[in-house]
Amino acid sequence: MKRSTAAALLSLFLAPAPGLAADLLGAMPLAEPAARGPGDLVEVGTNWYIRGDMGFSFDTAPTLTYPNVLTPPPPGLATIANPAGYGPSSSGHDFNVGLGIGYRYNDYLRFDATYEYRTGAGTSQVNGGIVCPYYAAGETSQGGPTPILLGYAYETNQTCNSYLTLKQHNNVGLANAYVDLGTYWGITPYIGAGAGLNVNSASGTLNYFKTSDGTSYRADLSPTGQYPHIWVDPYGNAINPQPNIPFAPQNWDRKINSTTYSLAIALMAGVGIQLTPNATLDLNYRYLNLGTTKLSLNNGAGAVITSKNNAQDLRVGMRYLLN
Repeated sequence: MKRSTAAALLSLFLAPAPGLAADLLGAMPLAEPAARGPGDLVEVGTNWYIRGDMGFSFDTAPTLTYPNVLTPPPPGLATIANPAGYGPSSSGHDFNVGLGIGYRYNDYLRFDATYEYRTGAGTSQVNGGIVCPYYAAGETSQGGPTPILLGYAYETNQTCNSYLTLKQHNNVGLANAYVDLGTYWGITPYIGAGAGLNVNSASGTLNYFKTSDGTSYRADLSPTGQYPHIWVDPYGNAINPQPNIPFAPQNWDRKINSTTYSLAIALMAGVGIQLTPNATLDLNYRYLNLGTTKLSLNNGAGAVITSKNNAQDLRVGMRYLLN
């Protein structure tokens, strides 16, 4: 009984009225936030994301042209050039893979920067019927008291087959912008566009073989005698325009090793499928134009490889929102 009475008196002493406590102790100060240490992480936002993509491309195969080589038609008809292009104009199937980092500005607009490696359209082709003079044979006019030196015979039955093997790859950097068109049952369609820089690398070989015997084409077209340095048809008529094949030793084989730079432009459309709050599956179609490159091989035939580096891509990727 004595212990209970003492405890009651003690509790009354330690629990004064609220007004009295405020008067005695004053207002309790607000707690201040703890200072951050140098190793503490600071959240800068949740709108940044990373992405990865891979896909297949449908690219136009390169063409091989010979502007220096002409085929004279029958007498009385205008001179025409050899066909402008050799090789397939169909599409090839190629591969691409890329990485990037982006920022979602709001629910409808986002941006990213990407890098990708892509195999380019290559080719392995045989082209026949290319006029390649085997030797320089002087032509002299027939009849008359004094023969006239006319030039050198351009024999269209002296032909070669060319064998071209070419591989290409591209390194592409793009800055892209997208407009999301609303989300429906977790699916967000979008459109976008991008621009940047492409670095194209090409390697391969181009070789020529005589149609007559299959040997490698080598010819000494050095001038002989006092014949004018012009090509003439079998009737002694100067060919117009002149084939631009020099009167000198010929070796048209070439190794190919080239790097070129061009503007890259992209247009895309696709859908994002929300898998988790942070992960989005990205399925898209993209038209990618990397510019046309022309590689002059500087041989007697004037061989030029033209690559229209445009592609239609079908890609699948993943975007991951950083927390």
